Amino acid sequence: MLKYKPSDFNRKAQFGSVQEVPNPHTDSPQRKFVADATLRYAPRTRTMTQQYSLLGTNLEDTIIIVTRHNKVTSNSLVAQLADGKYYDVIGSSPDESNNIITYDIVTLKYNKSIKG
Repeated sequence: MLKYKPSDFNRKAQFGSVQEVPNPHTDSPQRKFVADATLRYAPRTRTMTQQYSLLGTNLEDTIIIVTRHNKVTSNSLVAQLADGKYYDVIGSSPDESNNIITYDIVTLKYNKSIKG
């Protein structure tokens, strides 16, 4: 079971999707991030053994964050973290236990194609 203090969740992430919206100046479509929800998260680091086991897989360049259990993380396609960069949600591991406080471990991969 994961144990976190409330002070560990000191960063905000926006979860949402990328939609094509018209540019107000040229009316041409542009891809823009549209946020559905804002959640607080705690960054999580991997051990060296975990890093080595991911080498050569499609999860090699991913990061992990922890959020309070919320259905938004499983439905979202894109997340914008506190650093202002956009990440694709690769996977969400929800905690479906009967505990009062549960957490989701969300795996993210940097997306270079989305511009602010």
